[in-house]
Amino acid sequence: MKLSIVIPTWNHYDLLSACLESLKAQSQPADEIIVVNDASTDDTVERITEEHPDITLIMRERNGGFAKAANLGLKAAQSEWVLLLNNDMTLAPDFLAQLLAVASEDVQMVAPLVLWRDDPETIYSAGDRLCINGRPEAIGFREVRDTFTLPDSIFGVSGGSGLFHRTVFERVGYLDESFIAYFEDADLAMRARLAGFKACHAPEAIAYHVGSASIADRTWWRSAQCYRNHTLLLVKNMPGSLLFKHFFAIKLEQFHQMKQCFSAARCEFGALRASGITLKVFGSLFLTLIPAWVARLQIQRHRAITVAEFDALLHGARKR
Repeated sequence: MKLSIVIPTWNHYDLLSACLESLKAQSQPADEIIVVNDASTDDTVERITEEHPDITLIMRERNGGFAKAANLGLKAAQSEWVLLLNNDMTLAPDFLAQLLAVASEDVQMVAPLVLWRDDPETIYSAGDRLCINGRPEAIGFREVRDTFTLPDSIFGVSGGSGLFHRTVFERVGYLDESFIAYFEDADLAMRARLAGFKACHAPEAIAYHVGSASIADRTWWRSAQCYRNHTLLLVKNMPGSLLFKHFFAIKLEQFHQMKQCFSAARCEFGALRASGITLKVFGSLFLTLIPAWVARLQIQRHRAITVAEFDALLHGARKR
């Protein structure tokens, strides 16, 4: 199997360097490593050029967020399988071998077992699930590895460490750049599952994650993005009858996201400015609704599974 690895990066060369060193130590090396520099302001470019001359480096002149940087790399990748990787991941020496061992013609998306780098007995993610309220969640987040029962099935894979067969992108497209950051991988997973693609977990493929290193102290911005993108995710992808079926759960989650946005901004800027930020985020949704609705029509038109089958994939849905 041919494998390309795409790593979007923005500053924090120390993290990227550790990631690249762990890739070079793999028992089964990748055929291609692509780093997309999203207008870093530190010495990332100079040091990659000097220390890793064999790596393909793609440059962006202006920072545009994770989705734009990732798409540049995904479109440039030449292999049958593509691993999308965060710059703050380090990998066990047999990571790629274990990941590819699970990949097959019947499974087009594979998620590894991601642990916290500073606490490797604790899980960061064992694949992703999608709840009936439209909230994407990392399975096993903050659970103790030895006592957690790993999932038999998953909904999707994270953009931080997800393996994709390139037919996924050919069929349903790339990451939606209007998301900028957060939930763009859940959007891709929803489109892929609606189109009939499958996902699985590779528990022996171990990665270690720092966690939100690129946003540092901008937690209010993360909360604002999640508030906005949760609604965008549902408008684009959730079948209409399921919006109705899970209406109250969805509304409660939207209210929760709004509270999180306000609370995080209030801690940073105070209540008055936090109110303005929350209203601005709500208003920004209207700019995305028309293109989201146009995309929705195409997504639902090409749906390859029934609404009941999709509903059965959601966490919290009543199983028949």
